[in-house]
Amino acid sequence: MNSILLTWDIEEYDAPADFGATPLPDHGLSRGRDIWEEWLSFTKEWKFPGTTFCTARLAQLAPELLRETGARGHEIASHGWSHRAGEDLQLSASRTLLQDISDQEIYGFRSPRLRKINKEDITRAGFRYDASLNPTWIPGRYDHRREPRRPFQIGPLWEVPAAVLPGIRLPLFWASFHILPLPIYLALCARVLQHDGLLCLYFHPWELSALPEPEMPRWLTRRTQAERVLRMAKLCRGLQRFGRFTPVGSYLGLGRQVTRP
Repeated sequence: MNSILLTWDIEEYDAPADFGATPLPDHGLSRGRDIWEEWLSFTKEWKFPGTTFCTARLAQLAPELLRETGARGHEIASHGWSHRAGEDLQLSASRTLLQDISDQEIYGFRSPRLRKINKEDITRAGFRYDASLNPTWIPGRYDHRREPRRPFQIGPLWEVPAAVLPGIRLPLFWASFHILPLPIYLALCARVLQHDGLLCLYFHPWELSALPEPEMPRWLTRRTQAERVLRMAKLCRGLQRFGRFTPVGSYLGLGRQVTRP
């Protein structure tokens, strides 16, 4: 059966600053907690288990939300210690803290903003897989068009790339979801599943929040919050026709085995 890896980056709310807004006094920590709690409320009835990459800083502020996220059937993984640009990610410490709070074995890591991290450092910190690769070209950010599109190993570490279309490498990351009409986005996801038997998508809970900041791009805020939440639910229900939602660690055969790449 096809596997759908639905992943969420749970982090401080610093996205508006990335688009030119004045950073919040606590760099979005308290607002990030509120958004996380709101996301858990929105998704309470959703039966789409996935993987949540959480910053340790936010988990430390809201341990009850981390435990509730795990209790929902989501795999807990690390998004580093903090989402602030340039900060020490404290890989090993972030893994230990998340493990202690969630009582889950922490296998996975994704770097904030997909910044490049030494793979040996990730492995030494005890992680079994890295999900920081978007194998496409994002002007001004990175060019990974020559990287593999499917999971591969670098020594003992699995690299799990985000989904892109075969050939033209059109990315199906979070921004594409908001820019493209939903039927087209869903059809592109189905095409990747048909071709690869695997689809790895990543989003952020803040995408489903109010987004009142005027600096946020129109392609993201043109729909109301309610419309964005409903649209995400429709995407997940639509994807159910093409595959099975599986946490990344389970897909790789780590912990509770479901399938393998």
